Amino acid sequence: MKTEAITLQGSVKRVVHPDILGELPDALKALGFSKPQPSIVVVGGAGGMSSDDIAKVQGFFEKELLPFAQKMKAVIFDGGTDSGVIAAVGRACEAAKIKDLPMVGVVARGIENVQGMLESNHSHFIFCPGSNWGDESEWIAAAASALSGSLPTAAVLINGGQITWEDARFNVHYGRPVLIAEGSGRTADVIATTKLGFGTDAKALALIRTGRVHVANFFKDPQHFIKKISDLMK
Repeated sequence: MKTEAITLQGSVKRVVHPDILGELPDALKALGFSKPQPSIVVVGGAGGMSSDDIAKVQGFFEKELLPFAQKMKAVIFDGGTDSGVIAAVGRACEAAKIKDLPMVGVVARGIENVQGMLESNHSHFIFCPGSNWGDESEWIAAAASALSGSLPTAAVLINGGQITWEDARFNVHYGRPVLIAEGSGRTADVIATTKLGFGTDAKALALIRTGRVHVANFFKDPQHFIKKISDLMK
């Protein structure tokens, strides 16, 4: 398993290149994670959101979700690139001047110029096998589980397109509760409306029947959203 250090905007980041899922425990140790920690997975849209909605997402991360993660001593896992919801995570961390919250970006290393697309506020990166967007989906879920073990873990799903369905499926597969951000659009709203009884989407129903899908709306009530994820991580 290859390890390296890369520099993004003057900051050195640790990077690992595991080849199989079974290498993730050693990969996390190579990144400096010496013991289990709670984990929060953030998945969602790289595009398809208005600049106003992205700003609202960033504000929620800055004021609510990232301070909660700090309080939990959790590690953030996400797709690691500087676009959409994931860019909002990094910019929120920078705006809040948070220095002690590990954020692990997981990207498929075979995507052309992927290193040039990384979000620079992330502290660590896992370059997993694959050359297509979405090849990282299982690796994000699996890496968060490899770190948290029996400790609390949850996923937050905001907006999203086709790949986000796979993100949801893999997080459910790894036993993680998934909190859907109602009102954020696209995949999130299809799942949320089905969960709330206002839709009958077959893919959403398959997820909901696992009992691991939950819904809250941070646009309307950010404190309730945080209470919901707090309850899921008890």
